[in-house]
Amino acid sequence: MPAVHAELKSSNSHRPDCPAAAVIYADSLSNRGGTGVYLKRLLEGFDQCDASVFALIGRELLTPAQALSYKNFGGSIRKVINENSMRSSLTASISPSIVHLPAFSGRALNSVPCAVTLHDLAFCRNPSWFPPLRSVYYRLHFRKVAGKADVIMVDSESTAAGARKYLGIKDKRIRRVYLSTGSFKADPGAFREAFSVQGKYIVFAGTIEPRKNIPALLDSWQVVNRIHPDLRLVIAGRWGWGPAALKRRLTDTEGVILTGPLSENMLKSCICGAELLVYPSFYEGFGLPPLEAASAGVPSVVTPASALKEIYSGISIVSEGFDSDSISESILHSLESEHDTEALIDFAAGFSNERMAREVLKVYEEFRI
Repeated sequence: MPAVHAELKSSNSHRPDCPAAAVIYADSLSNRGGTGVYLKRLLEGFDQCDASVFALIGRELLTPAQALSYKNFGGSIRKVINENSMRSSLTASISPSIVHLPAFSGRALNSVPCAVTLHDLAFCRNPSWFPPLRSVYYRLHFRKVAGKADVIMVDSESTAAGARKYLGIKDKRIRRVYLSTGSFKADPGAFREAFSVQGKYIVFAGTIEPRKNIPALLDSWQVVNRIHPDLRLVIAGRWGWGPAALKRRLTDTEGVILTGPLSENMLKSCICGAELLVYPSFYEGFGLPPLEAASAGVPSVVTPASALKEIYSGISIVSEGFDSDSISESILHSLESEHDTEALIDFAAGFSNERMAREVLKVYEEFRI
């Protein structure tokens, strides 16, 4: 059993005392990206363990169950207003023992302990992976919010190392809480029908952006497709940013199915029906798609990015490098190998929503008033 999995299994049985009046800022629940997924699964975990936690959306304090069914989200302008009105919204309703910002949005309150979740430090690791203005904003804003936080929760030991290196955060303020997979079982037929997919396919899942190393994936695909001409490569996710030439290449490369944004259920259907998930990133803070694939019994090929090695080296094929030759070799090896489906599912089961929620509650208890 991988060390990470063994550690998670042991933590599942520990139930800390639930703190009273902890508040999590939940406006990002409407975000369809990683932050929204994290928040949704954390709230599901809080609900499962009947935690004394409120979710703040706009000016409303909700139970986790109420927040999960909330529909009245506004646009980006309303979110900015909500961030700036956090203090009045909270002090008018409750005296929180701790406030949790599940990403670097929201505002720390001077009189209340603050926990912040730091998912990755890609903007520090390589600013060129982002549009210039966004890169500058991230670096300035993240440093400011991190400086006011009493505790920084990170998704991996790799991200903890980055927090120390790039933000100067001391170990005593860092707590590592691995992410969760949620429920990732679905009927693969829904995706096949929606996109007219026949036969076998491999899949990449995620936003298309520079750090995902998509050009190398396409180069490796050409090698794989020559050997497996009936196979297809599904790129499941929205276009984020990057050169126009890459967008054209994604459209023009033979055997590639570009889905665009997918609903949560459609993404589940897509991953469940794949032969293999390929995750060629240069850098991740955790990297959820390989865990989601494991939950469905689907194997993965990942690159040697530090967080991916930390979490998946015992259950996935890790390529020798980030280049197309290494990736294609690993894909071919995986396609020609047998995989233990039950071991994959068992591995993913250790990363439950409830386990994540209980570990976050331990952090609340440690740092609350």
